[in-house]
Amino acid sequence: MPTLSKLALNSPVAPSENLDCYHCGERLDSGQDFGFAINGEHRPMCCPGCRSVASLIYDSGMSAYYERRSAFGERPDEPSNIAQEALLIYDDPEVAAQFCDITGDEWEARLLISGIHCAACTWLIEHSLLRLKGVKQANVSLQHQRLDIRFDSSLQPLSAIFAQIEALGYKAQPFYAGAQREQAQAEYRLSLQRLAIAGLGMMQVGMFGIALHAGDLQGIASEHQGLMRWVSLIIATIVVLFSSRVFFSTAWRHLKAGMLVMDLPVAIAIGLAWLASAWATISGSGQVYFDSVVMFTFFLLLGRFLEQRVRRRFQLNWFQIENTLPQAVQRFEQGTWLTVPRIAINKDDIVLVPAGSTVPIDGSVIKGRSSVREDTFNGEQDPRPVGLNDSVFTGTLNLEAALEVKAAGSYNESRLAALQESVGRANTGKPRLANLADKIAAWFVLLILVTTGGTALIWSQIDPSQALWISLSVLVISCPCALALATPVALTSAASALRHRGVLVHGENALEALSRSTRLILDKTGTLTEGRLTLNRLELLGPLSQDKLTTIAAALQQSSRHPIAKVFEHEQSAPGVSELHYQVGAGVSGVLDGQEYRMGSLAYCRELAPSLAAPPSHSLYWVALVRDQQPLAWYGFQDPIRSEAGALIKRLQERGVTPEILSGDTPERVAEAAAALGISKALGGQSPEQKMARVEALQAEGFTVTAVGDGLNDAPLLGMANASFAVTDATDLARAQADFVINNGNLNAVDLSWQMALRCRSIIRQNLCWALGYNICAIPLAAMGYIPPWAAAIGMSASSLLVVLNSLRLTRGLRSPLTAQVSA
Repeated sequence: MPTLSKLALNSPVAPSENLDCYHCGERLDSGQDFGFAINGEHRPMCCPGCRSVASLIYDSGMSAYYERRSAFGERPDEPSNIAQEALLIYDDPEVAAQFCDITGDEWEARLLISGIHCAACTWLIEHSLLRLKGVKQANVSLQHQRLDIRFDSSLQPLSAIFAQIEALGYKAQPFYAGAQREQAQAEYRLSLQRLAIAGLGMMQVGMFGIALHAGDLQGIASEHQGLMRWVSLIIATIVVLFSSRVFFSTAWRHLKAGMLVMDLPVAIAIGLAWLASAWATISGSGQVYFDSVVMFTFFLLLGRFLEQRVRRRFQLNWFQIENTLPQAVQRFEQGTWLTVPRIAINKDDIVLVPAGSTVPIDGSVIKGRSSVREDTFNGEQDPRPVGLNDSVFTGTLNLEAALEVKAAGSYNESRLAALQESVGRANTGKPRLANLADKIAAWFVLLILVTTGGTALIWSQIDPSQALWISLSVLVISCPCALALATPVALTSAASALRHRGVLVHGENALEALSRSTRLILDKTGTLTEGRLTLNRLELLGPLSQDKLTTIAAALQQSSRHPIAKVFEHEQSAPGVSELHYQVGAGVSGVLDGQEYRMGSLAYCRELAPSLAAPPSHSLYWVALVRDQQPLAWYGFQDPIRSEAGALIKRLQERGVTPEILSGDTPERVAEAAAALGISKALGGQSPEQKMARVEALQAEGFTVTAVGDGLNDAPLLGMANASFAVTDATDLARAQADFVINNGNLNAVDLSWQMALRCRSIIRQNLCWALGYNICAIPLAAMGYIPPWAAAIGMSASSLLVVLNSLRLTRGLRSPLTAQVSA
């Protein structure tokens, strides 16, 4: 392989004779150049193959490959080698680092997979990849269309994983926000088109089907019968080729991997019914079942479309935040500012952040003073002042003046990247009942195929003319459509019911896990409490009256951004206060009538009034007010407990749920709140790590844990719990991590969701029992020839419809008050 030329890689190259190919290094023939612009510079290419490979690399956003390679690429000889050549760029650690976590030979990659339609697709991809040498873990998220895979790169290169996925019939690419959004939109449009074609076909063919069935009973002219059959054939063929194609492709994909899924009997039933009906139309004999074919297709696609629509609608796509970051930044190098790509920033680089721009990296301020708005992380619109050595974070907004920031690391090590990772975590585990349905279905599919084959064999000996039609009846009536719909339709209905009650559901696991939960972990501040301070107690320490002190406090708090300032925002302020100063984490100060006043913490106020005694107790938030050498007052604030919290805790305890409080607040305040709510277990002063350790300990003991929180420090807790809730004013990170988001501010929504989860589990069990019971009873009748194919199709559709109607019972009573019980 030719060695690299520094000129070829780093110098602008114009098209001319006697140049080397930018991709493979081969000499260009005189007068031939298939090159194109990469990063604004023309790069010569020796042939269409090299151009195609380079184009794939460039279009994939991997043009950095050419800056990092240590040797030229191979010249593709055949078009089939082009795609494989393009995949090899992902084996470069520096290129892969953009979407992988690399620790020595162990890589963890995040890939976006297109073409996933159902849980069976995720199962196929996972099991196929786990068979590869060196692959240690493979998890596919149906909700996010994402694959998280951990493997040994020395045993299995990343390019081979891409190739394996594509060999299964799916497409893989690095997981980026833009690609995910475009893929989701494209798949949603395609699903809608399939459903629309199937629906139109069902209406048209259904009308002809009714006429043909009526004609069989009352008589019909042969020419009219033939015309309606031919028109039905044309319409049904369009539906089968376009709308039903997904069933055939999925079934074939799994068959090649030696796996049986529910799409297999679906595809066989549709294919045989269409073939038999087409033969009956062409030969002018027998029955046609085009209406059954299109109706079957429509109902199956409708169930899948509704499930996909819910996933698409309620997914919190936090990856859009990255689009607000600047693509190019100013980096200080050798005494000057140079423009470089944002992704090229590494630890200890010095970056210029102009006023009004988004901070591109995590780091510390080394020059300048300004303020940053951090509502991305904490939900607070009030800016935070920053100066020398203060930390700033990627995705926050610099408001006032330019800052020079020393990078703490690359983008992948930033707080925002951690946020993206937490939001995009692969919720790959399916509910237990869904796993049960999958296990039943795998054996059920095999039983269907064996039964159908046995029926055909027996009837070929008894009455060969009836063998095809009776076998078709068995296949149609035993098709596990109801079994396939039993779980997703119930989950979708429950999620829809909760959405109308102000609760968003972010995943199937949540409802199932919530129905099994026996432990409830609660944050205090902002969760059990209202998240706002009110004045509870005032201790006068000096000669001034309460009214006078209130006007002074209101005047001082004008410059404060602390929540305490909101308590005084409607109070009358004392006139003439000047030199207002807000000190972060300490308090506020000002001058009135020539005297300095301070309001804030004990240490801050003692600097001005050393005789200030400690606050009366620890159960309130105490703030002192002093002037020069004279304590004036202690203000005691509290965060009121939500009015509905006590009744909620009591109802959950009656249901056998054990609540406990884990809070970062002081142990005294936490104990007081626990006593007021009747909670025996409460821990204060807890860090996020301690909260996670407590959840891990409970899970290790076999408990299923539900958590409720609202703050940035609650996000790890919410992510680790089996089921989790974020309340109305939760930070964006907490909302992204939670399985349930309460939008109406009422904690009774937790109880409502709990009841809905229990009822959903009951409905799913009913659906599974009905689906299995129906097939157990109907299959023998069909095998004995008592049920014709058209009746089998009606029975199959009626069975599926019953499952859907039973699941829709979960949506009853949506207009009742939130505190009302969910109907049984």
